[in-house]
Amino acid sequence: MTELRADEPSKPSQEPPFPLSPAESKAFIESFPFWYQRVYLGNDVYTMPERAYHEEVWDRFAKAFPARLSGVSVLDVGCNAGYFALQTKLLGAGRVVGVEFIDFFLKQAQTLRKIWGVDIEYRKMDAHSVSGLQETFQLVVFAGILYHLKNPLQVIEDLGRLCSDAIVVETEVIPDDPRNCVMVRQGTPPTLQPTSKGVMKFIETKELNSDGSNWWVPDTDCVMGMLRTAGFKYFSSPLLLNGTRLCLIASKRSDSILKLEAFAQQAPSPLPDET
Repeated sequence: MTELRADEPSKPSQEPPFPLSPAESKAFIESFPFWYQRVYLGNDVYTMPERAYHEEVWDRFAKAFPARLSGVSVLDVGCNAGYFALQTKLLGAGRVVGVEFIDFFLKQAQTLRKIWGVDIEYRKMDAHSVSGLQETFQLVVFAGILYHLKNPLQVIEDLGRLCSDAIVVETEVIPDDPRNCVMVRQGTPPTLQPTSKGVMKFIETKELNSDGSNWWVPDTDCVMGMLRTAGFKYFSSPLLLNGTRLCLIASKRSDSILKLEAFAQQAPSPLPDET
């Protein structure tokens, strides 16, 4: 199995025999309108020229992973070009399945699987349909997806039924702020009270990044509450990247494959410049 460098998880320390020449790699890259994930193609060629955000996300989550996954089953939800699926496979994961409903991302993933010569199954599937997989996975990767879902709790509950151990979550969130306040009826008897946590903002149009595929932005307490509802009991400390991006691991098991305490021992990234 090819070993990855700790300082550059997209590139192996010893290259396998990649099938594409630099010119063929360039033609493959340019055959798509754009790339969201940066993956190594051999010969010092990447699908994107600069290191991308998802690589920082993997760097953070990788600290909680064992040195080898040794046959562990993995589901990558909304896999895009398959970056996270590939990283888990290169750590020795057994059955790895990626689901993606955008055709050209799926084609990217399928071609990259062939280039790397790894056994990853990719299926065209919307996250709202994952219950149709009708199998269980020890690990679920759920990165950059939650805020794109019209029905996030339904999907998280479906993933709870599919996952036997741990889920790694990365999502846009409402950051904790003392100014956050929603007046709601609660308590016994119910009275109108202020609350600053456990909320989710609905995105009707293109308020977030001018992207009409965004629907909901929860806060951290809301994310953790939905995961608890889906059966997850053990949580890493939440890690906030770039001010509004949450990274979190949740498990059903006290003896999880992932080391939740190791994930907690990381400093958050600085807030973005307010310019």
